[in-house]
Amino acid sequence: MSTAASTFSSLPVLHLPDKDCTPEEETAFCCRLRDICHTVGFFYVINHGIDASTTADAMNSSRAFFALPHDVKQGIANINSPAFRGYVRLGAENTAGRPDWREQIEMGVEADAPRGGVGGHIYDVLVGPNQWPDETQCPGFKTSMTSFLDDMATLSARLMELLAVSLDMPRDYFEDDFRGRPNVQAKIALCPPAPEGSRDPSFGVGAHTDSGYLSLLLQDDVGGLQVQNGDGTWVDADPVDGAIVVNLGEMMQLKTRGYYLATPHRVVSKASPSPSRLSVPYFWNPRLDAVIEPMESLPATLTWLRREPEAVAETGSHGKGGNRLIGEYGANALKSLARSHPEVMARHHPDLEVKPDGSVVRRECS
Repeated sequence: MSTAASTFSSLPVLHLPDKDCTPEEETAFCCRLRDICHTVGFFYVINHGIDASTTADAMNSSRAFFALPHDVKQGIANINSPAFRGYVRLGAENTAGRPDWREQIEMGVEADAPRGGVGGHIYDVLVGPNQWPDETQCPGFKTSMTSFLDDMATLSARLMELLAVSLDMPRDYFEDDFRGRPNVQAKIALCPPAPEGSRDPSFGVGAHTDSGYLSLLLQDDVGGLQVQNGDGTWVDADPVDGAIVVNLGEMMQLKTRGYYLATPHRVVSKASPSPSRLSVPYFWNPRLDAVIEPMESLPATLTWLRREPEAVAETGSHGKGGNRLIGEYGANALKSLARSHPEVMARHHPDLEVKPDGSVVRRECS
């Protein structure tokens, strides 16, 4: 892990202050937030403002979808979407160079059609419509998920303000990277149990870091999420009732010159007869055309509590090829999706090539 020693044995729980809190209460919260983002990069947040009925509806709708027959789910398969949206069957996604042990639906910002074409950005392929299950087959799915995702957007925007304050920067410090059009991504994911008696960590989701600024996770009570500390030890992120799990992504690490951490994490499926693990990850990312550059210098008020990294342009735990952080966010996002979904790449983007460090380029004409 290039960001160096950051030892922790559990994830902290943060109580989000009320919106009408006093300046002193907000300052105290942001001081603790700073220390956690600097030394852990992962935490639980409670008092987050998302109603329990909203999260329950999202989880119930997700369970209803995954209970559908396989051929019905395949009706919205992501192989049909150049923008990588839709249902991904078990084993069809790769993380850290191996197939994941999960099925899922990938969602993103709704758009009518890609903006690509002559002179367009290579990452324009990420723009497109979502695929939703038919209302007659999964009633209420789109409505409940949209409501939940809207509330997650509100929470994410507030957390970004508090993160700016925690860095002793203006509250709107990150706004230009979004300009009102964040490249939101989300998914619902079901990880089946590993075969009975298995202790193989390959059943689950491989170790990785997230590509954007901020990731939020709603998970059930099954468990299996693990976070890697600076010593390389995997720490269990056991479910906390009513909490949302929050972690920082690669753009935050890049922006803060490595002061804040994009921490590697994975999911290890528990062995049968454990139930399947259900989760709803949500990713608050910059606009696709944002170019994220490291701060020229950190505020003098920020001190290093761990060894300062020699470089912030790469993170570990992404397989043999490494993982270069690309400042142009759309290219960094495409890097992640292109490696994860080779079938979509082969069918819709044969003109693109994934390099060993994860970056995507146009194939040279022979």
